[in-house]
Amino acid sequence: MRAVIVFCIFLIAPPGYAQHVYKCAKGRDVSYQSAPCDGTQALVKQWEAAPEPEPSAVALDPRQPKGRRPVANSGPSRSGVRTISSISAAERRCKAAKARREAKLISVGLKRTFDLLRKLDDAVHEACK
Repeated sequence: MRAVIVFCIFLIAPPGYAQHVYKCAKGRDVSYQSAPCDGTQALVKQWEAAPEPEPSAVALDPRQPKGRRPVANSGPSRSGVRTISSISAAERRCKAAKARREAKLISVGLKRTFDLLRKLDDAVHEACK
């Protein structure tokens, strides 16, 4: 009986999706919240946060290899038919930057510094924009 009541409560409860995210600051304390900042906090930034859409049937296809999405090339091939490339140039640059970062972190080991981490992360960010 208790399980049925709990199940009914979960059915009645609305999903908890935040429509807006507020970044509020009070001194050196920063908080992210779904409600607007109160009078003692300063609003630093506000943006809309929409939930991710449900995956399509193609994305859920178990025959599709994980991590590979077909991307159509912009121009026609020599035969006049557009081809599908499994990975774009931008994705290759991003993956290469991530691999360089991982290799450097492995070679440095635990002697990594904040400056090194920042430099590596900035390089990955630039490659993956």
